[in-house]
Amino acid sequence: MDISVMNDAWIPDLSPTRLSSLVYNMSDAKVAELINTNSRLWRKELIESTFPEEIADRILRIPLAINPHDDLLAWSDEPSGEYTVRSAYKVLQSLDEDPSAYVLQTDYKGFYNKLWLLNLPSKIKITVWKASWNYLPLRANMQQRRLTNTTICSRCIVEQRR
Repeated sequence: MDISVMNDAWIPDLSPTRLSSLVYNMSDAKVAELINTNSRLWRKELIESTFPEEIADRILRIPLAINPHDDLLAWSDEPSGEYTVRSAYKVLQSLDEDPSAYVLQTDYKGFYNKLWLLNLPSKIKITVWKASWNYLPLRANMQQRRLTNTTICSRCIVEQRR
C-alpha cells in the first residue's frame, strides 16, 4: 500500500508518467486510498472529482485484483514485470529520438568489427571506441551531457564558446 499517487508511475501509458505536474491536491496520497476496500472497486466519485477527465478514465480502466495484497512496482516493458538491463536496452533501441545514432552504428559496423578483432589491449580498443562516439570525458562532452557547467578552459583560463 505504498504506491504514491503523485510520485510513482502507476497509470499505464501515461505521459508524463508521474502526476506531480498534473494534480496538486494529493501530495501524500497513496493509490490504495482510491480503492474501496470492501467492494474492491475504484472510488469513482473521488477519482472523477480529483483528476482531469482523461486521467480519471485511464485510472478507472485499470483492473483491480479481487483479493487485496501489497502493492508492487512492475516494469511494463517485460512480460514478467521485472526490470532487466536487456529490456531497458530494447526500450532505448525502439526510441526514435536520434535516428542518426543508428545510421552511424550501421555505417561503422565493419570498422568496429575489425577494431574488436585487432590484437591490442582492451583498454586501447575501448578508448578508440569511446573517441569515435564522443564518449571521452572531455569538458565539451561533459558539458553537452550536463555533467558540468564549467565553460572555462583549464589551460588558458578563457571561456569556451559553442
